Amino acid sequence: MKHPDNKFPEANIHWREGLPVSREFDDVYFSRASGIAETRYVFLQQNRLPERWLENSRETFTIGETGFGTGLNFLTAASLWLQHRSGNTLHFVSAEKFPLSKADLEQSLQLWPELAELGDELLDQYPHAIAGVHRLKLAGGSVLLTLLYGDAAEMFSSLKGSDHPMFSRIGNPVIDAWFLDGFAPAKNPQMWTGELFQAIADLSDSGTTFSTFTAAGVVRRGMLAAGFATRKVEGFGDKREMLCGEMTEAPQKVVDQSQLQPATFNASHQPPWYLLCQPAKPDAAIVIGGGIAGCATARALAERGIRVTLIERHKDLAQEGSGNPQGILYPKLSHKSSPLARFGLAALSNAIRFHRQHLNACGLLVLAEPGSNPDKFSKITQSHPESLVKLIGGETLQVIAGLELACEEALYFPELGWINPADVCESLVSHPAISLLRAEVASIRQNRLRHWHALDAMESVIASAEVMVIACATNTARFSQTAHLPLKAIRGQISTVPETTASSRLKTVICGEGYLAPAVNGHHTLGATYDLNNTDTGLREEDHHSNLRQLAATDPELGEIFSGIDTGRISGRAAVRCTTPDYLPIAGPAPVLESYLEDYALLKKNARSHIPLLGRHWQGLYLNCGHGSRGMSYAPLCAELVASQICAEVPPMELDLRKVIHPGRFIIRDLKRNKI
Repeated sequence: MKHPDNKFPEANIHWREGLPVSREFDDVYFSRASGIAETRYVFLQQNRLPERWLENSRETFTIGETGFGTGLNFLTAASLWLQHRSGNTLHFVSAEKFPLSKADLEQSLQLWPELAELGDELLDQYPHAIAGVHRLKLAGGSVLLTLLYGDAAEMFSSLKGSDHPMFSRIGNPVIDAWFLDGFAPAKNPQMWTGELFQAIADLSDSGTTFSTFTAAGVVRRGMLAAGFATRKVEGFGDKREMLCGEMTEAPQKVVDQSQLQPATFNASHQPPWYLLCQPAKPDAAIVIGGGIAGCATARALAERGIRVTLIERHKDLAQEGSGNPQGILYPKLSHKSSPLARFGLAALSNAIRFHRQHLNACGLLVLAEPGSNPDKFSKITQSHPESLVKLIGGETLQVIAGLELACEEALYFPELGWINPADVCESLVSHPAISLLRAEVASIRQNRLRHWHALDAMESVIASAEVMVIACATNTARFSQTAHLPLKAIRGQISTVPETTASSRLKTVICGEGYLAPAVNGHHTLGATYDLNNTDTGLREEDHHSNLRQLAATDPELGEIFSGIDTGRISGRAAVRCTTPDYLPIAGPAPVLESYLEDYALLKKNARSHIPLLGRHWQGLYLNCGHGSRGMSYAPLCAELVASQICAEVPPMELDLRKVIHPGRFIIRDLKRNKI
C-alpha cells in the first residue's frame, strides 16, 4: 500500500484493432464482441441489478470492484443506476494497481458514445497517478466513485475499521455487490489471493452478492472460504462458464469475549483505540463553526440527506482563519513517504476536485527556501506525477511567472492557484438541508437520550441533534469534552498591497519564504507572519514590513517590485490559525479522556502492550479542526471522512491515515511516553 514514492505506475498498454491491450498481462480489457453487453450480463444481471435496487429502499447502494481498468463497468452500472434510482446514491469502490493514463482512458471512452455524459465527468475529475484513495462525485452527487490506487487486497483491507485480527469485522463498511474483474487468474495470479478473498469477506454481509467473468478454481475456492455460496452459470460470448454467488449468512460482527486474553506486553497489534462502532445514520446534526472546516462538514452531511444546523458566532461566514481574501492551495510535498506527506498529498489531490468551481487555476510556483537541499526539487518531481508538478527553469520559468525572477528553477503546479474562501463557504452552505444560526456556543451537553445540545452562556439550548461536529478551531478547547486536545494558536497577518506596473505582470501564485498572489481589483495578497501562542488580531505595521522581507527572501526580484512602497498604503488582516504538535489535523470521533486513561493505562509500562479493548468515544460527537495554514486543502477531505464515519460508509482514506489524524492519538502518544 505504501509506495517508495508517491508516483504510481500507470498501465502500459498498446492498441490492437482499436482495443486497449495490457502489456503487463498480455490481455484485453474487455470483450471484443461487445464490452457493454459483457458488463451487463456478467456483472449487472448476475448480481440481480437493477431488480435489487428497486426492491431495496436504502439510500445508498455500494459496489466493490477489483480492476477499474477503462471504467466500463463503472460507467455502465452508474448509467443504469441513474435510470432507476437517480434520487439516491450509488457508491462504486474500485481498486486498480495500474491505472490508465488520462490519454488512454479518453481514447477508450470514445468507444462508447452512449456513456459520454458520465464519461466526460470521469475524465474531468480523473485523479493523478498517486497511490491511495481518490473520491469523485458525479451526476450531481447521485454517483460516488472511490478509486483505490494500489494492490486490491491491501487497499480493500485498508477500508476496514481495524487491522486487529480480533476486530476484523467490527466497524467495517459493507459492500452490497462485488464485481470481481481484472485480468484472468492465469495471467494475474498476484491479485487473486487469499488476502483478497478475506478482505472481501470482511467487507461483506448477509445478502452481499458477487459475480466474475471467470470460473477458475482458485476463485471458486477463495469465495467459498470467504463465506459465499457459489454457482456456475453460462459465460458470456466464447466463455463457457462464469461464477456468481451470495453470502447467505455472514459471521457475527461482535467480538467473542471468551477469546479475549488478558493484556500482554510486546504485542504485534496495537489496541484498537481508534475503532468506531457507529449507530444508525442520524436524521439531524449540529456543526459548530462557519469557516471552511464547518461549512465543508455541513455540506458533506447535507448531501447525505442529514438536516444540518450550522452555528456561527459571527455575522458572516469565514471571519477567522478562513477569512483571507485569497486562499492559496499550498502544496507541501516531500520525496519521502511520511504520514504527513501522504496525508498532505491526498488532501491536495482531493482539494483540486473539491474547489474546481471556485479555483482560479492560474498555476503556482514554489521557489527554493534559503539553505534548502539543492537536490530536493529534483527528488520531488521524480517521485510525483508530471501532470501534478514539474521542475522548470530558464525562460520557461519567466514566461510562466510573467515577470523576471532571480531564481533559476522552481516547482510548477499548473492546476493550483487561489480561491476566495468566503465565496466557497457561502456556496457550501447554500443547500436546502442546511440552516444557519448565528450564536455563541458556550458549552455542549449530551442528554439521557444521547442527543447533543449546544448551549449559550445562560445554558439555554441553541440547537439539539443526535450528532454534533465541532469545527471551530482553537475554540474547540472551550468545551469540557475536548479541552484535553493539544491545540496551538498561531497568529498570522497578511498584507494587501497595491499593484505596481511591475507586479501587474504576475501571472501565477509564487510561494517560498513567503507568498504572493496575482492582483485582484488592483491589490496583491502577500504573507504571512507566524506567531506561536499569540491570539492578538490587531494589525501591526511591523508585520507588514516582515511580510515584505519574507517576499524579498523568497526572491530578490519580488522584493524589488514593492521597494519604497508607503506602508501607509498597505492594509491587511490578522487571524489565528489552529494547529497541532504534529502539524496534522484532528478529524474523527471525540475520545472520552478518562476512559482512554483507564483502558490503556498499561501503555505507560510498555508501549507495545496488547490491550484488546475498543476506544470509548463520546457517542455522536466528532471533530474537524487543527488545519493550520492549510485549511483550504485539509478541511474538505477531513469533512468527507467525518461524514463517512457518521454514516458508516466507505472512508475516503486508508486506515493508517485515519489513525494519524484521529483525535485520540495524543492521549495514546502521551500514555506511551508516560507523560499523562
